[in-house]
Amino acid sequence: MNNVMTKSSHASGNQPEVLYQILDPGVNLSLWQRPAQAAITQELSSLKASDLPDLRCTTSMDSFEDDVTALLQKQDLDPSDFRNWCVDLSRVAEHYFSVSKDRDVTMRLETTGDDVCCRFHADNTQLRLLCTYRGPGTEWLPDAQVDRVAQGSGAANDDIIRFGEPSEFAPFWVGILKGNNYPGNKGHGLVHRSPSIAGSGQIRVLFCLDC
Repeated sequence: MNNVMTKSSHASGNQPEVLYQILDPGVNLSLWQRPAQAAITQELSSLKASDLPDLRCTTSMDSFEDDVTALLQKQDLDPSDFRNWCVDLSRVAEHYFSVSKDRDVTMRLETTGDDVCCRFHADNTQLRLLCTYRGPGTEWLPDAQVDRVAQGSGAANDDIIRFGEPSEFAPFWVGILKGNNYPGNKGHGLVHRSPSIAGSGQIRVLFCLDC
């Protein structure tokens, strides 16, 4: 599959280079559509919803591997049990650090079986990377599908969506989203939400980088 930039200002493709299209004016989502990795899926199958309760820390390219290790150890998890996952986190983060340049970066690792951020919203950040390694992925709306007046006024999700159903990241897909604080992007951040999973028995394993 070749990288494609659609008329709705979203870029997608099956190579990591597509992530760098987020720097193009008018693009508010770049999506690397990559396959799941069985070894990582196996490692993460042991995680419980309470194992990584929205852990956050500041990080950088130089400290990233140590920061991941510290977050896992803080929860009494042995990083050697997640060797393949840790390698993949570093590879994904390397692309983000290249895109975010000298901005301050916050990392988040989260496991949850509850509903989190289920209302469609745009982040008050500059650039956010999201990758769901287990469970359903982030749902998002192309600009033409969003009633931004309704979204900004606190309306319900059904009123925010003009038509159709939301798009969704598949597991292991990596997306970089422009938020409202990206220079020149105020009011045009990508509108998205976490999927509703409460009561379903599903567990999400989420990786997030923010600047």
